Amino acid sequence: MHRSTPRARRTLLAVAVPVGLVLSGTLTWQSTHAAFSATTQNADNAWQSGSVVLSAGGTGGALFSGPDDDDLQPGSTRSRCIRVDYTGDLVVDVRMYVSTPTAAPSTLDPYLVMSVERGADVAAGTAVAPDCSSGFTSAVPADDDARADDGSAGADRTLADLKSVHHDFATGLPVAPATAPGTHLTFRITYAVADDDAAQRAQSRATFTWEARST
Repeated sequence: MHRSTPRARRTLLAVAVPVGLVLSGTLTWQSTHAAFSATTQNADNAWQSGSVVLSAGGTGGALFSGPDDDDLQPGSTRSRCIRVDYTGDLVVDVRMYVSTPTAAPSTLDPYLVMSVERGADVAAGTAVAPDCSSGFTSAVPADDDARADDGSAGADRTLADLKSVHHDFATGLPVAPATAPGTHLTFRITYAVADDDAAQRAQSRATFTWEARST
């Protein structure tokens, strides 16, 4: 029976260790590359919201102010016109409402009969004279009533009523329910002082607001 010598055993061991390392490395490489993979992409996605932009064109200040609106008496009346530009990207619902500025007087509110008329839309840059002498063509009453200086106007359609009933967007006058981008609206606001002695020495201030919301 042939027996290996200690020297032969040492030689076999020296050879076996490197061979084992090679086999181990081969198995490890195979295990770390045992799955197929693939990817696909849909790149450069982007989103941008539309805009809602509303501005008053060319008024240069309050519509009603100064000597023409002072020392009023029963029957005093005045009309003023304004252009409101919608230059956003979306179709919007435009509404108008009225409020009293902070700490401002409002004692004349019940005696100012008011009307709001929607005029014909105009081209961009059209000059709408504040005194309504040009740029405004009557279309429909926004408040479904006669003009304030008309004898048939409802006496209860006062500034106080407007502030009470139409005081925010939810309750606002629906002056332009489906307004497209690039629309230039026109409005005429008229007041007439009621024949009531209680209107003496009274004052009022108001803010007219047009608000647009996407539909």
